Amino acid sequence: MFKWSGARVALVGLGPIGIEVGKALAERDGIEFLGAADPAPSIAGKLLSELLASAAVKAAPVDASPRELYSRSAASRQKRDVALLCTGSRLESVVSQIEEAIEAGFHVVSTCEELSYPELKHAALARRIDQKATARGVGVLGTGVNPGLVMDRLALAAAGACVRVERVEVKRTVDAAKRRGPLRAKVGAGLSREEFAAGVAARKLGHVGLSESAALIAMGLGLPIHEITETIEPVLAQKETDGIAPGRVLGLHQIALVQAGDEVKVVLDLTMAVGIEDPADVIEISGDPPVHLRVSGGFHGDRATVGCVVNAIPSIVHAPAGLHTVVSLPLFGLFPEEA
Repeated sequence: MFKWSGARVALVGLGPIGIEVGKALAERDGIEFLGAADPAPSIAGKLLSELLASAAVKAAPVDASPRELYSRSAASRQKRDVALLCTGSRLESVVSQIEEAIEAGFHVVSTCEELSYPELKHAALARRIDQKATARGVGVLGTGVNPGLVMDRLALAAAGACVRVERVEVKRTVDAAKRRGPLRAKVGAGLSREEFAAGVAARKLGHVGLSESAALIAMGLGLPIHEITETIEPVLAQKETDGIAPGRVLGLHQIALVQAGDEVKVVLDLTMAVGIEDPADVIEISGDPPVHLRVSGGFHGDRATVGCVVNAIPSIVHAPAGLHTVVSLPLFGLFPEEA
């Protein structure tokens, strides 16, 4: 049994991922729940033990706001207190939540995709978060399966076997039919081409974090980033597929490229669509020696995200204060077992 004693967790956001993170933590020895918070009227006020279906969790009601949750433990704040934020994907929408947790004295692990490498699009916010976390003596990390593992950290780990790296390509194909409803909505399944284009323009469709993953690979390899470009196109049904008529959208095909000098050094190719055959995660490294790594079936997005968030807790607690990325921290896996 892997365990890590002494962690106290505040769970913020009880959507599908937040609930699964809570259930996973309830199965780990040495974890104490300080409580949970979610503003949804259908969730606030309910007992956390009932929502997680776990007798191991105390029967405390879910708070409507994190501030209420944080204030109850303020007098006994400990260095191993962690706020797990399973809320939004865009940094601008969650930065106030991050800063509120920091000010309350919590380390932060968030599923916010843009927090995985915030300097890319939000340099000023990244500096502000880093300064506040450093001043408060806590660590902050954005992680999940993607960004956070498949298309960045795993590729860099594989590159550790190379004497020389010339180019990194990662291709991830996901069958959205086998995933929860919100993913199907995020990839535009069932929409017309015009509705898909409008959703992309409004930033309501598409995978958030692909450029951040590309930047993490470049940073990990020490490559200069002269330009990162990203494209997104619909995948259209050629025949009726899982109830989606021909000509309608099955999902998306998204590509991010890192230009270093005159060459493209990093290529991230992501397809998430209903009816994908032979889904997989594939890492191709051109170098000495070349590397070909294939995960047949691919990492399960939701379950792997839960694992990445839960297993990041010891690393962020023991890390120096400030804003981190999965590249700046040591590789982390299951909780280490303490003697």
